[in-house]
Amino acid sequence: MSREIPKGWFNGCLEDVVATISPGVSVNSEGREKVAGEIGIIKKSCVTTGVFRPNEHKVVISTEIERVAESVERDSVIVSRMNTPDLVGASAYICHSYSDLFLPDRLWQVRPSKKATGRWLSFVIGSPAMRARLKAIASGTSNSMKNISQDSFLGLPVRVPPIDEQRRIAAVLETWDLAVEQTERLIAAESERQSLLLEHLFTGRQFGQTEGTRYQRLPLGEISNCYSGGTPDRGDVEYFGGGIPWVKSGEVVSSNIIATEETLSERGLTSSSAKWVPAGSTLVAMYGANAGQVGRLGVDATTNQAILAVVPCREIVTPEYLYHSIINTIPSLMRKVQGSGQPNLSAGIVKDEKILVPDVYDQIKISKVATALETSIQLLEATRAKLLNQKRGLMQKLLTGAWRLDERFDPEAKTPPTSKAGARS
Repeated sequence: MSREIPKGWFNGCLEDVVATISPGVSVNSEGREKVAGEIGIIKKSCVTTGVFRPNEHKVVISTEIERVAESVERDSVIVSRMNTPDLVGASAYICHSYSDLFLPDRLWQVRPSKKATGRWLSFVIGSPAMRARLKAIASGTSNSMKNISQDSFLGLPVRVPPIDEQRRIAAVLETWDLAVEQTERLIAAESERQSLLLEHLFTGRQFGQTEGTRYQRLPLGEISNCYSGGTPDRGDVEYFGGGIPWVKSGEVVSSNIIATEETLSERGLTSSSAKWVPAGSTLVAMYGANAGQVGRLGVDATTNQAILAVVPCREIVTPEYLYHSIINTIPSLMRKVQGSGQPNLSAGIVKDEKILVPDVYDQIKISKVATALETSIQLLEATRAKLLNQKRGLMQKLLTGAWRLDERFDPEAKTPPTSKAGARS
């Protein structure tokens, strides 16, 4: 934040722009959504994306209904005052009241004072700069759970513009929110379309084929070589930092993995169970939060033990067809490990999974369609990332007064301004 204060603004703290902070009450609930006539208690996950998701709740059991205290009200900001280190301080603006949804004690309902609008306040609390401050003031002895006190929250510094300018700032930032929301809808629609088409592509129906001489149903273990990697001793720094790419399960998110966060030395490779995996191979994350993620190597690399490498037998299956086919079969694989605690896959389950294997000519045709579908979603996701990055830049400029907005940007203006969106103060 620059030292120079814009004309009409003042340096204050959240206490100046917050009227009340109301926590909820935690009650016993069932792990399902409410139906008509029932009430729900919202979960912390209802605000983790920065947009309020009312479906993220659990139904309150009948004997606990009298204990609920704080319903979700419009023009307020829900803040996660207790959460994991990365999610503590997450927040979302409430556009509508929900008389049948209530807060637990780990969420706050923050209402604006007369010096602030609720929408502007939500952008301030949700800005990257404020999120960093909230994370810094969160306390707690546990590395898995942090807590923010009301006094620390209210003491955080904030630069406060006049109410009219607050409305203009919120209107501009809402434009980017709307663009992000529309892009996410397109991604959801394209993903659904992709799922339907892939079902046809990888069952043979798309090309009118049936199981037989041309289309065989074979276990993955018969058409590929499957193996996992390993991790060298972390206590020996000489095992790391060499020129050997080493993929961890959190990096299995791309169809073209060409770089890794960490590398191994030759000594690290030979002293561990890590193994070379050739470019073009499919990688499957096997454990924990990343279980079921699928990626494909764009370079020769090694992996850790949480990844199963699936190397195609190229005389039977092309690398591209195998990659897309495994993506299509992941829901079936994950269903087989649901209900067993943490959904961890095993090499045996993956190897036993059968996929339809057409002749190479049809594999190439199917792969081209699947790749086009994947590319269309990747382009939309890149657009979403660009919009979010633009919004972060706008927040930094507009919420500090580095860029000013005059009456041409009033939300009630009938025509948009024709000049630059932000003028430097």
